[in-house]
Order: sequence, then C-alpha cells, then structure tokens
Amino acid sequence: MGRFVGRIPQGGDIMEGNRLAEATGFAPVSGGGFTLRPPHLGDVVPYTTFLADPDVRVWLDDVAQRPMSTGRVESLLLREGWCLWSIEAGGAFVGVTSLYEPDLARGMARYSIVIGDKTRWNRGLGTAVTGSVLAHAFTELGLRKIVSDYLVPNIASARMHERCGFVVEGRFREDAWRQGRWVDRIWLSMLRSDWERHSMRAASAPAARDRP
Repeated sequence: MGRFVGRIPQGGDIMEGNRLAEATGFAPVSGGGFTLRPPHLGDVVPYTTFLADPDVRVWLDDVAQRPMSTGRVESLLLREGWCLWSIEAGGAFVGVTSLYEPDLARGMARYSIVIGDKTRWNRGLGTAVTGSVLAHAFTELGLRKIVSDYLVPNIASARMHERCGFVVEGRFREDAWRQGRWVDRIWLSMLRSDWERHSMRAASAPAARDRP
C-alpha cells in the first residue's frame, strides 16, 4: 500500500487542502514504482497535452470536452485543488488524482483520477493509486464516505472501481453526450466500513492461496 511521508492534515486544518501532504511514496506497481506528490508548474504543459488527447478526455467530465488553455490547467492544478496529487511513474508525470468537493460536515468527498500517459493504461496503476488514496482518505483525513462516478462505456473505470470495492448507488440515464450518443453515468460510493471489509479480504487472500 505504501505510506504518506509528508505532513498529514489534522483536525481543522483539513480545509487547507492540497499543500498539507508534502509528498507520498508508494510500493511498486506492475514492475515499477509510483509516487503521489503535490503538483508543480512543470506538470502544467504535459497535463494540458494529456487533456487535448481525445482518447484521454472522452470519458472525463463535460468541462474537459472543451479545449483548455495552459493558464486554465495551471489554475486547476496549482490553485483550485483541495487534496490533489500528481502521479509519477518511472520518474515521469503520468496523471492526476484528487479528492474534491469536500463536505466535511458529512465527512464526504468526491474522488477522481486521470492517467494521461496511455502507455500506463491497463497495467494496474489506476487501481493501485485509487487504493492508496482511499486508505489516506479514511485513515488520515478521517472521512466517512467517498463518492465517484464513471460513464458506462468506460470499461476500464468500471473494473477499477469494482476491484477497489466501490458500491454502485445508481444510474443516471443518458446523462452525458459522448461519441455521438447519450450515455449513462454510474454513481458509486465507498463507506469507511466498506473499505475496512475490502481491505481485510484483500489482506487475507494471499494467506488463503498459500494454504495447502
């Protein structure tokens, strides 16, 4: 799972958001390590390039379907995040993950991940990053519930959410226009209790396989 090596938000300063966790180190994934760290100015141009790729942006939110200037991307990465980290793999910036729209009175936040480097797709990176962010959300930030969503044709996202233990709450029919048609949006959530059960099952699985 890895560990957070920077300052962890505590109590009221959770609202300060993105800059509170200085850096995050994680165990190897698919033969290579990954790191979550605060974004910096050097991420702006590659992230702008990622978002300009139709294959990357097609299943993202509606706002990402329109061209974004480097200035807008800089604002998103460096000034507007609550808990937002850049993903590094193999020493290179490959995407972004975040907890956003926090409702601290209810102990909730939304989750997102964008892996823009297509050479990293379908290699388990998204699942590993998501698992680590969820652990941070529930054990360090003290959140109670994480919500997420994906558009139905995005099979990779559907599988990632399933592997991480998210529970489907509902379907918004014909909620987004993509590739010349209306597509459904699946709404999911994970409670802290869901995460605890999923983590226990994942931890016991290797031991079960090792038994004669």
